[in-house]
Amino acid sequence: METVRKPWRSFLFFMFLGVLAVLTLLPMYIEIIPEQLAEFGIPLTIPVHVIALLSLINPLLFIIVGLVVGHLLASRTGLVSFVYETDRFRRPFWSRLVKVLKPSILLGVLGGIIVMSVEFLIQPLLPSELQMVGASGSLSLIDFASRMLYGGVAEELMLRWGVMTLLAFLLWKIFSRKKLQPSPLLMWISIVLSALLFAIGHFGATAAITEITGIVLFRMLFLNGFLGLIYGLLFWKKGLEAAMIAHLVTHITLIVITFIFL
Repeated sequence: METVRKPWRSFLFFMFLGVLAVLTLLPMYIEIIPEQLAEFGIPLTIPVHVIALLSLINPLLFIIVGLVVGHLLASRTGLVSFVYETDRFRRPFWSRLVKVLKPSILLGVLGGIIVMSVEFLIQPLLPSELQMVGASGSLSLIDFASRMLYGGVAEELMLRWGVMTLLAFLLWKIFSRKKLQPSPLLMWISIVLSALLFAIGHFGATAAITEITGIVLFRMLFLNGFLGLIYGLLFWKKGLEAAMIAHLVTHITLIVITFIFL
């Protein structure tokens, strides 16, 4: 009989990674907050470090919500995390992780190549604010850590472990609650919706940089949504860690291509 434990260890482990990921955003916030306040004519009456730290509360709350949702609902919808299942059911971790390395790396590289190919193709049509000229020299160590931890880990905890799991659970209970798990169609809808929500979530940041035109909107939706389809498929078929690995590899691929061609 399989041993079942309360998965608080996996929750704390992911929470630790989430906190580290959020902290990598601190230098960026410290840099951009004075610029944003000056743009709106708001005086800086509070130390910028305090404002930056307070700004980290929002992404941290999203991570916590994602962790709670995933830990409560993922296993009920047939979605898995090796860390979670090792903690709760004492199932193997490393042997399962090794099995997903190859497809995760391959899809991560492929996704990065496709995204950068589209980005290069549409560059002549984009406004100057979105041009990639000089991008290769702008990556610092903290930027790299942010892409790896926040992009590769925290976003997967929020979007796949949290949002996609919640969507799959709700769609299952609404449309096919008599079945033991969500149907493949409902899983695909969950994958697409979670990717689309993430892409739409970039509208404010994009609008703050440049005017929203047709090509700018396409770029925002494609660059941020297409990869979500890959990560969502991996989460469904291989597990949360597979999506994380692919996400990490995609960022590395993007960095390598940028340094080679720019």
